[in-house]
Amino acid sequence: MTSLANGTAVDGFAAPDTFDPLTGYPATVPAESTPEPASFAGTIGITDPVSGQSALAYCIDLFTDTQVGVHYALGSWDASNVANLGYVGYVLENYFPTVPTAPAAASDDVRAAAVQAAIWFFSDRYVLDPASPVRPLTEAIVADALANGPAVEPAAPQLDVSPDVLPAPSTGELVGPFQVTGDGPATLRSVGVEVYSDPDGTTVLPDGATVAPGTSLWSRSVSATTPQGFVLERAVTVVQSSVYLYDGSNPGRTAAQKLVLAQTSDLVRRAGALLEPYPAGSVTIDKTVAGTGAGLQGEVVLTLSCTPAGGGPISTYQATIEAGAAAGTNSRTIGGIPAGASCAVEETTDGDNGLVTPSSPPVVVPSTVTIAQGATASVAVTNTYDRAVGSLQVTKTIAGAGAGLQGIIVIDVDCAEGTGGYDRTYTIDRASPAGAYAQAVVAGIPAGTVCEISETDAGGNGAVVAETQVSADTVTLVEGLASAVAVTNTYSVVDPRVPDDPTVPNGPADRAGSGTVRFASDVLAASGADPVPGLRTALMLLASGVACVLTAHMTRARTCPVRG
Repeated sequence: MTSLANGTAVDGFAAPDTFDPLTGYPATVPAESTPEPASFAGTIGITDPVSGQSALAYCIDLFTDTQVGVHYALGSWDASNVANLGYVGYVLENYFPTVPTAPAAASDDVRAAAVQAAIWFFSDRYVLDPASPVRPLTEAIVADALANGPAVEPAAPQLDVSPDVLPAPSTGELVGPFQVTGDGPATLRSVGVEVYSDPDGTTVLPDGATVAPGTSLWSRSVSATTPQGFVLERAVTVVQSSVYLYDGSNPGRTAAQKLVLAQTSDLVRRAGALLEPYPAGSVTIDKTVAGTGAGLQGEVVLTLSCTPAGGGPISTYQATIEAGAAAGTNSRTIGGIPAGASCAVEETTDGDNGLVTPSSPPVVVPSTVTIAQGATASVAVTNTYDRAVGSLQVTKTIAGAGAGLQGIIVIDVDCAEGTGGYDRTYTIDRASPAGAYAQAVVAGIPAGTVCEISETDAGGNGAVVAETQVSADTVTLVEGLASAVAVTNTYSVVDPRVPDDPTVPNGPADRAGSGTVRFASDVLAASGADPVPGLRTALMLLASGVACVLTAHMTRARTCPVRG
């Protein structure tokens, strides 16, 4: 508030609480009313102290005082807690100064006084003295408003910063985020702080920067200025009947008269946040990674829990060592901790990720530290990691009608861990009978290693053919687990009488020539059986004069002649 504008003194009465203004302007002063002369009834000048923009307002709170220099901010009808503001809104839409000549009166001072008295009638049950020269004008304004009904609350220009107050460490760490909402861009001003558009504090926003609705801001204290903070400003059009409420910033004043804008005006809408600095210090955590698994560990999270010097809620802070950090010491500093707090470090995520395993709990030295203003305490945390390992076992199963007739079986295991120390070649002897043959376990393979299993010789020969099934061609070793791979060969006996036709299943691949049929003696030889008995039989047949010749083109049996 900066001045009194058009208006004059009026005499009137405050009607009792039982009086209802919506019943109409009373012909006489209601019973139990108390005299309430007003030294000024009219428009009040309000001016923005920064931009210099000004506007006119009326009072809607007769029984609370105000004065030049009191600070106001745009509010809402609900926040004002003033009765009948809809009827006040109608009056402001249709009378002075929005309509400069209404009501018809000798001067603007009288018009303003009549309008103010009508507003007080609705807001404070104020009834003019019947002898007041302003009363007829006020009665007519009230009757018009009651006849036409209340106006609606105008939409207020939107601009808000939340939260509007945050504690901030004197050591300059960022606080936030502050969320900006509004219906248009605003301009930044700051006092004693720096404002950033990112949580890492890499993009500082200078005074005069444009901030859009939806922006998140962070800020830090950079001075001992009090108060300190930042403000967003936006030029807006504020509609008449918008309310202005005391912002509480005048020293020694707890309340001030509520105001309502007399006519639509171009003003400045502001919102901002205060930073309240507190003495603070910091902690540096030196995290050492060691052991054969160092560099393979997962993310490590260090949690700092701090109890205030005088007791109270524990505050927690976190520092992260990224996954795969190399062997050695990695340092992280946590700042903004209230001075005097007692803090302890705990490793809440230890980096155990299946590739490594901590060999023991982390070593933390010292167990607690006390924070001093402007100083940095140190804590050392050491982890020793071992490589996590798994194992692999291959089991060979021999099955089928031809089991035992197969040749040598060879299985290769190739583990791609770099040294070749876990590669294996397994051999199953020729003619091994049906059954399962578990191979030696390969232990201590680093977790995460990928091993390929392949059968390089399935044992097929002229006697049998093999159908091979491998439960897994590749296996990734898992910490603490034994990976099992089953290799199964099902052998079928080759039919010794099937022609050498590639379209015929189970035809031997190594027959003597096209168009011939191998005798059983050939199969016996191929299978490793003794061929001598078969040869003796053939000689005996020749000696007795019996001989037969078969060709692949014969379609029926022929009888061999008998000699003698």
